[in-house]
Amino acid sequence: MLITLKAFGRLAILVSIVGLVLGVTVVAEIAIDQLTYQSRDLRHLLKHSLGNGGSLLVAFSIAAYMGRKRYKWIPGRLKDWLDVHQWLSVAGVIMVGVHTGAHLRAVVPILAFVLMLACLVSGFIGRVIYIRAQRDLKARRAELLKDAVDPEEVEETLAMATAAAKTLARWKATHRPLSLALGLALFWHVMVALFFGG
Repeated sequence: MLITLKAFGRLAILVSIVGLVLGVTVVAEIAIDQLTYQSRDLRHLLKHSLGNGGSLLVAFSIAAYMGRKRYKWIPGRLKDWLDVHQWLSVAGVIMVGVHTGAHLRAVVPILAFVLMLACLVSGFIGRVIYIRAQRDLKARRAELLKDAVDPEEVEETLAMATAAAKTLARWKATHRPLSLALGLALFWHVMVALFFGG
């Protein structure tokens, strides 16, 4: 199967975003280590604060977006809340990455960080699917309005809408379990850290 130039461009953007997240994480990790090399307690406090803050950012972004989807009285467009969710999650992943640092020795933190990156990638893929479906439906709707509406064309448009809905449903069937697994791994990590006093 040949990859199209457009698909390659999307893949390159996705890889660039993940690379940027990891790059910023590494640079921030090095900066924190250099700034706090004499105070182990300060480094410990700073890294735990970043881990807690990053986790809270991601949790807030999920709650805000899901709340806006469920409760229509919350102001703002759903698309804007999706942007908030996406970019707060990116910031949260960077903060958690700095918290994790290059010290990937324990299984649970590694699992939680890998799941967080997987959720991030999955979220960007879902965003591309959503934008593409919206664009295709808008173009089709404009064609129908421009031309005389034929019942056969309406059926074709409904078929496109159904295909887009199926694609989004398949994506949700991947993103939601990943997010749930991330939540469980994060909970497990926090409980183990509290139990062992770390």
